[in-house]
Amino acid sequence: MRDYTICAYMRLSNEDRDVFGRKVESGSITSQRRLILDYIDRQPEFKGCRIIERCDDGISGRYFDTRPQFVDMIELTKKGKINCIIVKDCSRFGRDYVEMGDYLEQFFPFMGVRFIAINDHYDSEKNEGGLDIAFKNLVYDIYSRDLSKKVRQARERLAVQGKYTAGQVLYGYRKKKEDKHKLEPDPETSPVVREIFDMRLAGMGLSDIARNLNDRGIGCPTVFLHGKGEVVNRKDGFDRMCWTGGVINGLLQNAIYTGAVVSLKSRVDRSTGKQEARPEDEWVRVDGMHEAIVTKEEFRRVQGMVSAQKPASGKRKMRYACGVCGKRLTRRNGTDLYCNRGYMLKDCECRQVVMKEPEADAVVLGELKRKLQRVLDEEELRLADVLEAGSSLESLRNALGAAKKAKQRLFERLADREIGRDVFLERKKGYDAEICRLEQEISDAGLAERINRDADGEARERADAARSFLDVGEMSEEIWERFVKGACVYPDGRIEVWWNFGDEMKEDACSIE
Repeated sequence: MRDYTICAYMRLSNEDRDVFGRKVESGSITSQRRLILDYIDRQPEFKGCRIIERCDDGISGRYFDTRPQFVDMIELTKKGKINCIIVKDCSRFGRDYVEMGDYLEQFFPFMGVRFIAINDHYDSEKNEGGLDIAFKNLVYDIYSRDLSKKVRQARERLAVQGKYTAGQVLYGYRKKKEDKHKLEPDPETSPVVREIFDMRLAGMGLSDIARNLNDRGIGCPTVFLHGKGEVVNRKDGFDRMCWTGGVINGLLQNAIYTGAVVSLKSRVDRSTGKQEARPEDEWVRVDGMHEAIVTKEEFRRVQGMVSAQKPASGKRKMRYACGVCGKRLTRRNGTDLYCNRGYMLKDCECRQVVMKEPEADAVVLGELKRKLQRVLDEEELRLADVLEAGSSLESLRNALGAAKKAKQRLFERLADREIGRDVFLERKKGYDAEICRLEQEISDAGLAERINRDADGEARERADAARSFLDVGEMSEEIWERFVKGACVYPDGRIEVWWNFGDEMKEDACSIE
């Protein structure tokens, strides 16, 4: 019996929700998971198998390469870590019938992956696909395009009518029980919103308002909504969240508190399937749709105060994060780094995360130079020990070509029923191992040949380019972008650096001495 590693793939797109923001239960992630797990439990051949999950929530099925969890599943399949994929039906896997057919008829058979679509009664180990599954995929594709158009038109109609269609309730309001499209002030949070506007109108700064709320133990919007069981865009870390100047600023700029409903702020790019912001003149705004918490005049005055605080020109990107809570540090007085969470909360360990940015830059730059020097030393050794590998490389390439042809012939023999699947899989495993070995040897021999060919040319130029960074005196944007992913600062002055190279961006720890 085959040892399976199963990936249960689930997907729910905005087209699978109704226009009121609720999930269609038959297509929900929860029901998909339950259906797949029940199916696995009923199959004796899957007893004791390893099961992993991949889930893309709120992403269209018409696009394959824009679904992060789908892409990760396919990468694991290519590495041989998944040999069975199970979905509720083919529409959950994808709704582009052409690309869907490529996976079912070419990629999965070649990789030896079993594909099961439960509600479509399709199992690649028992079915050969054919017109039936191809027709279903075509119907799914047509259905997806038609449904997207209908949902888009319905949302536009509701927007013009001033209906509130967002799935997540806004802080300060709650949905009416008798009409989910209507809002009413929340007795718990609307007074907080009113107080925030009052404090701002009285001249208090954004950070001062945030500290006032934190000191009084009032939870920030995300923490409050999570506590009420509402869906939020975070999974954990709620104990580290607090009011900040940015949260206050976002609340103060939301026109919904004047009784207006503003809709259609974003749209889906049809070529990529990704959300993009609409120009403000394309937004749909309908006033007087619910009870206002602030007047339009008060809101206008607050906007005037916000717009007066223009950001400084040429602001540098913040590269450092707090080692305690993970939030990006804030820059003050040009060079002082501190954690905004520690600034907002009393008796918080983040308060100890403070450092001068030039000192932190010097630590990161020093560690980078040490790494570059080691790389250059190794390069010099390789350039001094040139290998004659041209003929060996050519013979390896010929052997690789022969192995790939043999593997392709094996696949054709399987398709022509000349050999059984068990024989195919056993021989394919041997060819895969041989191809992998030859590719590694070719890579090694190719490196040796390139060093030989470029010893006095490109290799030397690359070494000189790397050496040029050894002479720089300070971190620049170019150095950050090229070498460093980010850095964390800890209360004890220790800095952890995440590099953009080697060992999958390996972390190094260093500190100011």
